Amino acid sequence: MYPRNAASPPRLSIGPVVQISDGAVQTAGVSVKVIPQGGTESAGAGTVAYSADGAVLYTPTQGETDYVAVVFVASKTGCIPASVTVVTTASATAGYAGVDWSKLTAATSTVNLSGTTISTSQAVASVSGAVGSVTGNVAGSVGSITGVTFPAHFDNLDIAANGHVTATVDAINNNAITASSIQANAITAAKIATDAIGAAQLAADAVTEIQSGLATAANLLIAIDRVSYCLSALAGNCSTAQTATETYVLSIGGNTYTAAYSGLDGSGNRSTTTLSKT
Repeated sequence: MYPRNAASPPRLSIGPVVQISDGAVQTAGVSVKVIPQGGTESAGAGTVAYSADGAVLYTPTQGETDYVAVVFVASKTGCIPASVTVVTTASATAGYAGVDWSKLTAATSTVNLSGTTISTSQAVASVSGAVGSVTGNVAGSVGSITGVTFPAHFDNLDIAANGHVTATVDAINNNAITASSIQANAITAAKIATDAIGAAQLAADAVTEIQSGLATAANLLIAIDRVSYCLSALAGNCSTAQTATETYVLSIGGNTYTAAYSGLDGSGNRSTTTLSKT
């Protein structure tokens, strides 16, 4: 597995270059040509060396390996050239084979990825079947999930990006909301819209219970009538009225009454009140 476009390409053994006339293996003066797949043949710019038994060793430059395949030819005048073809992998690391899933035969078949860590920057289009567990954060979006059963109406909740439920909640189980489940200051006056709770939102029996023990408008009118009478009666016993006979009209319990007072033009005490119903 030869790495493609590695910063430091591994050394290659091209083989021995042999003198035609006498069969001598050459250990000097050998040059290397590079013939890349789909590229132009050119003189190698890498380093030429020799093994102890005369094999030509060549270390190519990074650019010379940036092809799907490359042919390296070692030659010398009057000698039989030697060559080697290198097929690179998709990885730039020596000893690693980069995998291009789009170029796998039967790529739609089930592939066991045990021991493989999928980058968090990758989005999973879909997951079908059972998932043992998912830990950590899910980055990006999940296209679809099948084989997972959600409660009824779960898809109708319309949970927004901020986590708020934007749709109508069908129902809340009995005792699901308790005093202990509501955090302190979770419901404040500022969080209740104006007129959110009006007469239409209160049951008739709730209004009755609120009014129980409180005076109604009719009760208050009766009290006012009686206070008026008491005040007028008390005023009738004041001394030095300095006025003639006076008559007052007042309402008590829905009935109209007149209170008449006999007065004095000079000094003295006013007589008591004469009360009559009209």
